[in-house]
Amino acid sequence: MNKALICIFTFFVCLSTLFANTNVRHWNMTDGSRLYAELVAYDETANRVHLRIRELEDSYMKLEDFSVLDQAWLVEWLEVSERLAAKLDELAGRYTHYNFAGELSDYDFYVYEPSRTMDRTQRPIMILFSAGPNGLRYLLRHIDAAEETGMTVVVLDRFGNTHSAEASNVLYEQFQEIFPQIERTVAHAPNEFYMGGTSGGALRAFRLSNRVARPWAGIYSNGGWLGHTESLEAHYPAYKVVAVNGNNDKAANHYLERDLKILQEHGATVAVISFEGAHQIPPTQSIAKAFAWLLGDQDILEVREK
Repeated sequence: MNKALICIFTFFVCLSTLFANTNVRHWNMTDGSRLYAELVAYDETANRVHLRIRELEDSYMKLEDFSVLDQAWLVEWLEVSERLAAKLDELAGRYTHYNFAGELSDYDFYVYEPSRTMDRTQRPIMILFSAGPNGLRYLLRHIDAAEETGMTVVVLDRFGNTHSAEASNVLYEQFQEIFPQIERTVAHAPNEFYMGGTSGGALRAFRLSNRVARPWAGIYSNGGWLGHTESLEAHYPAYKVVAVNGNNDKAANHYLERDLKILQEHGATVAVISFEGAHQIPPTQSIAKAFAWLLGDQDILEVREK
């Protein structure tokens, strides 16, 4: 396969088909059944709801197949997508969509360059991993924080949750292929490379930052963890780690103290930001505070070793 990198400047997009959700939830159907699946897209014009079951099986349904409450949720989701897309026209930074045809796969990645740093060749950059397979909507949820702090943000599709070591290894091999393209394409300071993500995306950031040799500066972990005891890495870099968790995120908070202790034992400097919520993306002010701390603003509480 011939390798090709395509740069697509996208300021006006087809909202009904492009924006993807990171939410995996239970859906209540009008026939009385219940389905646990991820919303990939909702095309209002075609009346088609695209769900992905167990991250493998694609299912297409009509709006009226869902309960009244879930129909209202889908309509609200589309409205949120439209409001998020409007940010591209409001902010002074630059958004670019890249597509790369590699040997292992085709890749899409989405970049937002803040206005205050987009003309610099040396600038901080963060690769973000969404828990779901699609990244654009996840990028849009972080644009305001990126603009406020000067953090260039890159989001990849398909690098979030997995359910097997085999699938995780495939993503590792694919990341090794696409990461050098990001390095060559997006201007950055080599010593200011960060990773982050939500839920399984944060776990992906921890694992890849350990397995891909670079002078990683830090990790932004939103509702994330280091994994089960038997799958912990033997070593973690001595970088900065900020955990941004909802105060009612029982799963992530259950492992928080264990994970912070492990990271500190490997020389990491850690901090915690709590926001009102559960297992979800934080409000913009919490994301911006986390980015600012990683970039050197010490105005949040660092966790000291006991």
